[in-house]
Amino acid sequence: MTSQFPCTKCGACCMSIDEIDFLEHYNENGVCINLIEGGCSIYTERPLLCRIDESYEAFFSSYMSKENFYLINAKACNELQEKLQINKKYRVWV
Repeated sequence: MTSQFPCTKCGACCMSIDEIDFLEHYNENGVCINLIEGGCSIYTERPLLCRIDESYEAFFSSYMSKENFYLINAKACNELQEKLQINKKYRVWV
């Protein structure tokens, strides 16, 4: 298992934040207003939810293994990529 979540930086999660109650920085299409061509404009200050490894440590480490957490996140990520029709080269493998 990798020591860090293998994010492929496809932007799928950034394009689908309108259904997350506590994330308010999105446009009328549900896309994060901080998503710019080439990535996140607030990457070093992004919300905790956007930082998979830190979220694990803060909220989930006492409930599940990091391996299971990565598997759940990879599955959700890949399903979102499929929904948004993002190129398969961005799929997450853990």
